[in-house]
Amino acid sequence: MTKRDVKRRLAGAFPGPDPAKKRAFFRQMPAPPVSHGRMLLEQAGYVSPATWAVSLAVFAAALVLGRLIPADALWVTAALTPFAALAAAAESGRPALYGMEELELSSRLGLRSVALARMGAVGLCHLALLAALAAALADGSFLRAGVYFLTPYLLTDLLGLAAVRRVRGREGLYVCAGAAVLTAGLALGLHGVRDVYAPSNFRWWLLALAAALALAGREYQKTIKKTEELSWN
Repeated sequence: MTKRDVKRRLAGAFPGPDPAKKRAFFRQMPAPPVSHGRMLLEQAGYVSPATWAVSLAVFAAALVLGRLIPADALWVTAALTPFAALAAAAESGRPALYGMEELELSSRLGLRSVALARMGAVGLCHLALLAALAAALADGSFLRAGVYFLTPYLLTDLLGLAAVRRVRGREGLYVCAGAAVLTAGLALGLHGVRDVYAPSNFRWWLLALAAALALAGREYQKTIKKTEELSWN
C-alpha cells in the first residue's frame, strides 16, 4: 500500500468537518471601496500603450493637416477620426485576443465593471480630443465641426464593436481595420458631393449622428451583455 493510499483511507475514515461560517468570515474581511473615478483612472493604466499612441497620432495628424490645408480641414479630419475609433474598438476586444478573459473574470471588480471602465476611459479621452480638434479647426461653428467629426467616429466604433463581438482573435481586429478604412473612404467620397458640409445640410448630419449614436449605444449594451454571460459561465 502506498503512502497516497494510506492518506486517502484515513481521509475516508476520519472526514474533517467543513469550515464553520466560512462565507460569513470572508464577508467580514475589510475591502476598501473603489470609487468610480478611481476605478476609471486605474483601468486607464491597463489600456494598451499602442491604443494611446495610435489615438494621439491620429489626432495630431488631423490637427497638423487641418492647419496646413484649412479649406479642407473638416473632411480631412472626418476621414481620420475612424482610425481613432479603430483603436477604441480593438481595445475592447483585447482580452479575447490575448486570452485574458479568464484572468480578468477572477478580478474583485468583475469583468463587466472592468470592461466598462476601460471603454469609458478611452471614450472620454477621444471625446476630449475631438472637442479640442473642433475648437481648433472649426470654421465659424464649434457644434457643426464636432458633429462632422463625431459621426464617422461613432460609425466606425459601432462597426468595430459588432466585429469584435462576432469574430474572435486577430480576425476580429482585421475586420475592425476594414470598417475604419470603409468609413474613412466614405468620408473622403463625401468630399466630392456638392455642399455636403454646407450649413443648409447640417440637419442631415444631425440625423446621421443621432442614428450612429443610437446604434453605437446598442452595440455597447450587447458587448457588456456578452461580458456578463462570460461572468455567469
